[in-house]
Amino acid sequence: MPRHSMQVADIVVDEAGSPNPKEWAGTASSFGCDLDAIRFHADRNVIDLEERLGNVVIKGKYRTGIVLLPSGRRIVLRTKLPGIVLLDWLVYLGEFPDFQHWSQVGNVAADDDWQKVMLKLFLLELDVVTRWHLRKDFVKLNIESSQLRGRVLAGALATKIWRLPKMPQMIRGRSFETPAHRMLALALKQVMLFQKHLDDTSRKLLFRLRSDWFEITVDDVDRHQIVADGLTSAPSGYGNALQLARLIMFGASIDSKSGWGGQSFTLSLAGVWERGLRRMCRELAPTTGWRCLPHDQRSRLWDDAHGEEDPNRMMIADIMLQRDGQRWVLDAKYKRDFGKESRNDRFQMCAYAMGFRANRATLVYPSQESSSEDQRSLLAVDIGGTQVRIDSLALPMASGPVSCLDALKAMLQSN
Repeated sequence: MPRHSMQVADIVVDEAGSPNPKEWAGTASSFGCDLDAIRFHADRNVIDLEERLGNVVIKGKYRTGIVLLPSGRRIVLRTKLPGIVLLDWLVYLGEFPDFQHWSQVGNVAADDDWQKVMLKLFLLELDVVTRWHLRKDFVKLNIESSQLRGRVLAGALATKIWRLPKMPQMIRGRSFETPAHRMLALALKQVMLFQKHLDDTSRKLLFRLRSDWFEITVDDVDRHQIVADGLTSAPSGYGNALQLARLIMFGASIDSKSGWGGQSFTLSLAGVWERGLRRMCRELAPTTGWRCLPHDQRSRLWDDAHGEEDPNRMMIADIMLQRDGQRWVLDAKYKRDFGKESRNDRFQMCAYAMGFRANRATLVYPSQESSSEDQRSLLAVDIGGTQVRIDSLALPMASGPVSCLDALKAMLQSN
């Protein structure tokens, strides 16, 4: 990390919808080479950027995490959700290992932010792999030998003058250069970018692990293929570390060029809320009778669409439930609008009710805790003899998936 990055304070902003959200204001000239990167992330809705007369205001949106700027300065996007609760949601979604490091004294505290928790847990799991499970495995190796042991690489032989009788050939041999090891080494390299976010103990562990893993090849590899192969053939004992590595490199990050992580480490809270609501509905289907319809039955084109690939004429519902011939559309809205539902959101649900011939369309918002007043009726109308209802619902996301599941179950069973 550049030395001067330690001399400039982090840009800290709060997620949109937080109570009294913190924002950052300053001059455009103070950013220098960082301004283009800030604009890039604003264009992709990672942050909200306002520029006027040489002044800049940066606000949070619906992502949480860290953005590293070219100078080494950081934008820290804080969320109103407790870090452990956010990780509980990722565990529930199957995107985070279900283990209990944070319950052990001295490892992860309940008030740690999610980035610190994730990085620290990855280092702990990688340490477990290094100490107890690290081993060679059979892989394809390119070697030069005077003894024919494998397939001769004719293409390599034609590219330069070889010192015969040594021949370039491919053999199957034992090596540490496996997809799983490369995947872990790639994630470790990513964690190095965020060492400032770690405490002293975790930073010492990071540098020790780096010395243990530095010989694993991570340059000029197909990262997507390495991750796919690493997860497919995960050795015993590697599972937690590999799952965290995938989340660090893909699920919790974006990048302007490679698409695999790079200089930012952020998580879409709206995406977590939508996936969480969809999973809860699937999980409750056996007890409530409301069955989740597949993607092709919760999407349709408008009549004036130019074809199947016309994104401006595609209507896609987050969740479509069906029971006894009735349809119910649920739309996950990650914002603090319960009780003040916007005009556009109301119209969107009316369009869903008409487009999918649904009997009910519900806006589903996250809340801090359960309440006796967590449902609101917005519109009830008779269309051709069929009662259609538009309403909104608040579920206690900040209390975790178990509380949300209980609240949603009560609501589905009452309808």
